[in-house]
Amino acid sequence: MEREKQAWTPAIKVSVIIPCYNSDAFLSETVQSVLAQTLHDIEIILVDDGSVDGTRTVIERLIAETPERRMHFVCQINAGVAAARNRGISEASGQYILPLDADDLIGPTMLEECADMLDADPQLSLVYTDRQDFGDIERVWTAGKYELQRLKYFNQIGYCSMFRKSMWEEVGGYRVNVSGFDDWDFWIASALRGFRGRHLPKPLLKHRRHKDSFMWRTLDVYECLHARIVLNNREAYSDAEVSDADNFISNGHVSPMLRASKFVFLARYYDGYKSKAAE
Repeated sequence: MEREKQAWTPAIKVSVIIPCYNSDAFLSETVQSVLAQTLHDIEIILVDDGSVDGTRTVIERLIAETPERRMHFVCQINAGVAAARNRGISEASGQYILPLDADDLIGPTMLEECADMLDADPQLSLVYTDRQDFGDIERVWTAGKYELQRLKYFNQIGYCSMFRKSMWEEVGGYRVNVSGFDDWDFWIASALRGFRGRHLPKPLLKHRRHKDSFMWRTLDVYECLHARIVLNNREAYSDAEVSDADNFISNGHVSPMLRASKFVFLARYYDGYKSKAAE
């Protein structure tokens, strides 16, 4: 009896991981920006992090409407974005990973351009781009050069950056004790293990900005989060910095290092922008 022929399916190059928490308002638009990519050997993994709105309904509709596309749905009890990213990546089949928030968009060539850079250099593990903010604030944020000394005090790498899954496996994933800064912590941990990154100077991430931006809510707890990053990555910092961070976590004393880091964060945040009106 002749063996039934199976349709050839190309290997997955990139897995796009989209954590979703009460994301029904913008999720469809986000997914459409991924489906419109010029790179086609991709998969989308949607992680519903315990949503209580219509997120699950939106996900099920998107999957039903595009049966020809590789789109997977994972549901978990609410555990935060870092845990949701880790869960999605653990399910991923792609060689490369791109985390994407459920209200952001990516330009149509982002996956192809980032993957091409990783393909061209086996020693390269991370590619990050500039960012176009839209919504309540419209600006372009320019990422900085990849170097650990800068990364220790300011996160110049956007969360939506492409990296090898093997890097995530070796580092051990995103830590969950630095909620909101888990990507920054992950980049430092990766750099400490010798992984290299490179800047792609194009605003390929479209970041939706709201008036109640997360960045402003985070300023009040910035020192605490940075202190935890220091303690998570002790070998990157001096003994004095580790001691200061430990002292802050223990009794709330803000050291000069942590305070200076916060000012660097704010200064770089503003200097990294160019308003559209000025262009």
